[in-house]
Parts: sequence; C-alpha cells; structure tokens
Amino acid sequence: MMGIKKLLTLTVEVEIEIELPEQLANPSAEDIEGIKYCGFDVENADDVYKEAARLILLGYDDCNNDVFGFFHPSWKKGRIENSERECFFNLKELYVEDFEIEEIKEKK
Repeated sequence: MMGIKKLLTLTVEVEIEIELPEQLANPSAEDIEGIKYCGFDVENADDVYKEAARLILLGYDDCNNDVFGFFHPSWKKGRIENSERECFFNLKELYVEDFEIEEIKEKK
C-alpha cells in the first residue's frame, strides 16, 4: 500500500542567529573562490551566512560539510572543544507565510 504524495510549495520567513568562525565570517577573495568551488553561490561574507542558513534549514546541522563542518545548536558552545573553530546556530522563529499543495499523480 502506498501513501498519497503531494508537492508543497512554501513561502517561509525565518530568523536564525548564526555564528561562524573568523575565517568564514570574514572570508578573503581566495576563501570565497574556495567556497564557490564547493558548490555554494557566494560573492561576499553575507552570502556565506545565507548559504549556512540554507544548509541548516535543509537539515544539514548534524552532518559534516566541506565548508562549514558541523553546525551546532548555540547552547552547546561552551561544551565543545575548540568552539572558536565551529559553527553555531539558534533558530529563533519560522513562519509559513503562504503555501500551495498539488497532488502528484502516479503514472500507471
């Protein structure tokens, strides 16, 4: 027995506090090129934060990433060795502003 699939398109507003280590927070032109090489769409430091937020929302907070390493919840900051080299986040708010649902028809 199969479930019913639906495609959801959501418009969300989110507030996330993100703390990146110094090298990521103030990247050099060479750092930006390296981050771009890893597949991220970045041109400046603000874009680095945007990509970090995108990864957190995609659920990669507990996965090792080429650029960001692991994202840790902010409450763990004092408990992690070498925390100045780690990334931390605090998801403050998440609102669904608008949504649309479309049933996915399976081909027979």
